[in-house]
Amino acid sequence: MKLPFNKLLQWVMVIIISILITMPLYLNQLPAAFLLGPMLAGIIFGLNNATIVVSKSLFNLSQGVLGCLTAEAITANLLVNLVSYWQLAIIITFSTIFISIILGMLVCRFSSLPGSTAIWGIMPGGASAMVGICGDYGADPRLVALVQYLRVIFVVLMLALIAHYFSNESIVTSQPVELFPIPSINLIYTILIAIAGVCITNLIKFPSGRILLPMIFGAILQIHGVIQLETPQWLLMICSGTIGLSVGLRFNLTTIKLALKTLPIILLTIFIMLIFCYGQAYLLHYVMDIDYLTCFLATSPGGLDTSVIIALDTHSDLAVILPLQILRFFSVLVLGPSLARFLSTKLPL
Repeated sequence: MKLPFNKLLQWVMVIIISILITMPLYLNQLPAAFLLGPMLAGIIFGLNNATIVVSKSLFNLSQGVLGCLTAEAITANLLVNLVSYWQLAIIITFSTIFISIILGMLVCRFSSLPGSTAIWGIMPGGASAMVGICGDYGADPRLVALVQYLRVIFVVLMLALIAHYFSNESIVTSQPVELFPIPSINLIYTILIAIAGVCITNLIKFPSGRILLPMIFGAILQIHGVIQLETPQWLLMICSGTIGLSVGLRFNLTTIKLALKTLPIILLTIFIMLIFCYGQAYLLHYVMDIDYLTCFLATSPGGLDTSVIIALDTHSDLAVILPLQILRFFSVLVLGPSLARFLSTKLPL
């Protein structure tokens, strides 16, 4: 089936705008440039009533490949590192969920958003997973997407600036990364693992599995020496761009107008969440004497995928970032539905 000329033109234009925004960011060594550029281009087109959307299959596969990109950094020492500070990890994880509940209650009380929609929107973790499953629990996916992705955008922008500030010296002095290395058979294995993880996820209807299953499969196979995952820079660029563009294109004037009256309280809760999580980052730095950037990425409420993209781009310590992000991710997925149902029915709105 031929692509209509109007949509083809939109795709050409959004790709051109993405490149024009991305290149200055990349040349100025801003971390996550290949995520930020397409995201900002997508927002521009989304707010101008663009009719294009990123293919769900491509978006899912990008998440699967990102899971493999993450798995490449997972070693047998990862869980050992988590055990060494498990008390602090539990405190950080559940205090974040607790502040999410408080903020969700504030949004319920002082806005027109339904209880379950507000709570699903505030919950930190995998934004795409939250949007994908919230409709099954009575929430409005459009408004949940608005709250979730507004937070993602603020987090990505702040993390990119923080990464530029805290890792400026290391980025300038680091060796240039080869964008297009010669591929090997390991690249095919990596992509097959991503595809398998996504397919299994679709069968079992577990949205979060698109990242987690390839991550788990890839890590197990690599730790046992069965394969060596291969994740070249150009693959990270494509995955980052796909995810960024998908997030940006979700924004449109209709969705914004639906939540216009509640936008101030939404922005306030996002700001409070950011301050709270970055306070946790300073606590993590103080207790474990880890660099600030790693601490910010480990406690960031922007989600696993965006944190990993920036971590890989800045060579931050994934051994700290991954356990904390994954622990919160699982905790939110397990507790989220029950909390949303309970609070939306018990809160006096």
